[in-house]
Amino acid sequence: MTIDSAQHTSVIRSAWAPVDERRLFLGEGARFLETGISPVPETEQPGTAAHPFVLVDILDGALYSTTAEPGSGLTLQGSLDEPLGAVAPVRQHSSAPDGRWIAALGKGLALLERCATGELQVVETLGEPAAGRSSVPLRMNDAVVDPHGRFWAGAMAYDGDAGQGFLLRLDPDGSIQIVLEDLAIPNGPAFSADGATMYLSDTPTGWIRRYRVDIATGGLDAGEDFIHISEGGPDGMTVDAEDCLWSAVWGGSCLHRYSPSGELLERIEVPVRQPTSIALSAAPPYRVMVTSATENLQELTDHDGRVITAEVSVAGRPAVSHLRSPEQEPQANWAGNLTYSADRLVRPRSIEELARIVSESDQVKALGSRHSFSSVADTTGTLVELTEMPRVFSLDAEAGTVTFDAATRYGDLAAALQDQGWALPNMASLPHITVAGSVATGTHGSGDHNPPLASSVRSLDMILADGSLRTFSRGDADFDGAVVSLGALGVVTTLTLDVVPSFEVRQDIYDGVSWAGVLENFEELTGAAYSVSLFTRWAGEDFGLVWMKSTQEPPAEVLGVRARSQDIGLAGGPPEFATEQGGRWGSWDQRLPHFRLDFTPSNGDELQSEYLLPRENAVEGLRRMRALAAEIEPLLLISEIRTMPADEQWLSGASGRETVGFHFTWLQREAEVAALLPRLEEQLLPLGARPHWGKRFATTEIASLYPRLGDFTRLAEELDPHRTFRNAFLEDLLFGSESRS
Repeated sequence: MTIDSAQHTSVIRSAWAPVDERRLFLGEGARFLETGISPVPETEQPGTAAHPFVLVDILDGALYSTTAEPGSGLTLQGSLDEPLGAVAPVRQHSSAPDGRWIAALGKGLALLERCATGELQVVETLGEPAAGRSSVPLRMNDAVVDPHGRFWAGAMAYDGDAGQGFLLRLDPDGSIQIVLEDLAIPNGPAFSADGATMYLSDTPTGWIRRYRVDIATGGLDAGEDFIHISEGGPDGMTVDAEDCLWSAVWGGSCLHRYSPSGELLERIEVPVRQPTSIALSAAPPYRVMVTSATENLQELTDHDGRVITAEVSVAGRPAVSHLRSPEQEPQANWAGNLTYSADRLVRPRSIEELARIVSESDQVKALGSRHSFSSVADTTGTLVELTEMPRVFSLDAEAGTVTFDAATRYGDLAAALQDQGWALPNMASLPHITVAGSVATGTHGSGDHNPPLASSVRSLDMILADGSLRTFSRGDADFDGAVVSLGALGVVTTLTLDVVPSFEVRQDIYDGVSWAGVLENFEELTGAAYSVSLFTRWAGEDFGLVWMKSTQEPPAEVLGVRARSQDIGLAGGPPEFATEQGGRWGSWDQRLPHFRLDFTPSNGDELQSEYLLPRENAVEGLRRMRALAAEIEPLLLISEIRTMPADEQWLSGASGRETVGFHFTWLQREAEVAALLPRLEEQLLPLGARPHWGKRFATTEIASLYPRLGDFTRLAEELDPHRTFRNAFLEDLLFGSESRS
């Protein structure tokens, strides 16, 4: 088949270069991970950037990670005593991988985990379907997770005998099904974005076959021949963001890229004779990584056996995590204090599918990272997660904006912006939360001159109840009601934020300031740095910590206390969980959050509350909370005091006034915290305190706190007349308790 170069411009945008000088015997299993993997044991080198690519050297049983930048090197994540065909991350519920790996290992499947010493080990053998199946020895080969969380793995004879190989499927309930037999060396598989099409190579035969997949059960049809490759054997494959299939051609010194119809779009020459697998990054700048092998080569030339990389113009899709036991999947929020009432959870894969789900459902709510402690995102109908939607990232340097999809988390967005020399002016303390969920619930960050996070929104796209797509842009009459919307207007699909040039920040912590000093110097204290947080437990004469994030040299002393030279953890956590302190300068994305992106700050075993006071009443609020210290402290992990200027969002906690937030992180003792909250509110609500929408509070008297609430309810009635996006939380607090029509 010929290629019309006039019609098809090459997707390769740079020369090929090795990632590492070492040569692998049988490199395979290249994958791009959305969240990445730490390149070092978690107790070492805090702040080291995560590696987004993984690969294996099959017969050595070795798992490697890398950034896939030229010359960046390979990091050995672990080595096992059996052949390791491929790995994929594991998740027990939908929000994030849980740190384990599913592996095609030896004669079967296993769960892997890093033990306390840092070594990779098998924690559970899930089955050995290749054991005793044939008179010739078999081993597992390539494997991948489909978009619905099923793990598909091929097995082959060590000598590649035809007819001995097979393909299996591991379902989320733990059952293993042999789905195809009489194969030689199965490679791939690769799946379309919706999971309805599977491609499978059988390398010695030269054939790639295509199968239709029942997305509900994982069942396959009889399949059809897709393409035959004569210049070598089709090996590892991947499907890019344009639904085009890439195949490594073993023995052909090339890659092939095919359209969904089977047209050869490009033959891409590579400086290795036996390319084995391909991974494309899903985040810009886009890069392709290719593994190769030295197996059976008598003399090595060029980069045989090396992992090579190049810049590309097309994005890939991140590796999907294997979903374990969906019947037992905990449909709860991150903290575990709320079990959702939904009758189903769906993850659409396109705008069109999302629009259909919304328009055909009686009630819908969207989930982000599940970090809300209130029932703001609960529903008795359909919960929608956008984690399987196409990824979006578009930076407009001239306009000073970035556009991205609603599943994007702050930490990932920040890293992508920093890579291109741009920044967000403000971030929340936790980088793991989604941007869409954060702005919808009024999350704010900190700094006397840093408005809440929603103030950076330039525009957003939203699927309305009738399935239509509407864009709200700054300057529109209803824009200030659409950003902090509590999910009451529709499902946000993309956002556009203002960005600024990248900048550096240092963190300095002053431990042991006095209560008297804080109360007397509150205004000067909170204005002494770009962002200031005050941490306290309310009791005693020692207030606690002053945590300053500065873009200029900070004061040597604060209230007579010099900055700490050593890092400190939060709420009893180790310092390694926190972003670097001690006056060490670093990029904004590594300093503005309190917690590192590659660490989970806790297991969620906590509750949170926050009350947002008018700035002029903040000192009085501090005095009143201090008077309740004896009641607060037994249930408290830590309190944080943060400041923010006024914004214009109708339902923002800072709407129309300079604001100080009183944050409480509680022990997860639900009944005791619930009993204490009215005591706090007796003191804070008369001072004009507004509860944070996404956290625990007791009051239902909200209307008087938001002057634009009437405008918001009018907008909701206009956009959602049948109340598709409402729930009990919103009805009680915003609309009254009238029943759904």
